[in-house]
This record gives sequence, structure tokens and C-alpha cells, in this order.
Amino acid sequence: DGGRVADRIVAAINHTQKTLHVAIYDLTEANIAAALADAHRRGVEVLIVADERQSHEPHSEVSYLGSQGIDVRLSHGYRGNRSIMHNKFAVFDGKLVETGSFNWTTSADGYNFENALFIADPAVAARYDQEFRHIWEQAR
Repeated sequence: DGGRVADRIVAAINHTQKTLHVAIYDLTEANIAAALADAHRRGVEVLIVADERQSHEPHSEVSYLGSQGIDVRLSHGYRGNRSIMHNKFAVFDGKLVETGSFNWTTSADGYNFENALFIADPAVAARYDQEFRHIWEQAR
């Protein structure tokens, strides 16, 4: 619709009441990070799995989120140091999924050709949450 995807993600975070599970390769968008921290402060269970290498990049917001008390785990993907955790999805309250090529970054929102799909379907959300749990269990 021509709007900023980051704004749609922030709105979804702001409407989340109980659980928010995020698997994200790269997260540098400060507005999204602030919304995640706010959700955590208002009692939402926020769990984040991020890519190990990307989380150490200079503009990454992952360490900030950990410093705010959010439970963050880092993943190398399936094959250890030679692979990456390249997922980009979030499950909001077990009802809504955001997924696609869109990294939660300023570049993705302002410069790149990216896509993000919002799916409001509890059955789809349950499958994504199952995948999230699988990634969460192998991350550290």
C-alpha cells in the first residue's frame, strides 16, 4: 500500500498482549527495537532468536534488546559456524504472522526491494510458532 513496513510491524507489536516470538536475521530498525522493549515492559512475553554473526554488527539492536531484559538467543543455523539463521518472521499472540524477505532494518524499509506478508490465521501462526520453538531450542 506504499506505507512503511516497519510502521506496520511496530503497530502489530503495539497491539500484542501476551506473546511475541521473533526469528530475525538482522535487526537495526530503532523504532522496532523500541516497540519490542516497550512490549516487554508492559508484560508481553518477548522471545527473540537472531543470527549470531549479524547480532554483532555495529548497528544491530540485538544487544540493546538483551540489555532491556528481553530473552534473546543467538543461532548459527543448522550447520554451526558455516551457516546462518536466515528466517524473518514473527508470531503475535499466536494469531498473526509477519513473514517474508523483510529484515527489520532501516535499509529494508527505505532502500531495498523487500516483501512482508501479514497472515491473520491461528492455524498458520501455530505452525510458525512450532518452527520458532524448534529454532529457539537449538539456539543459545
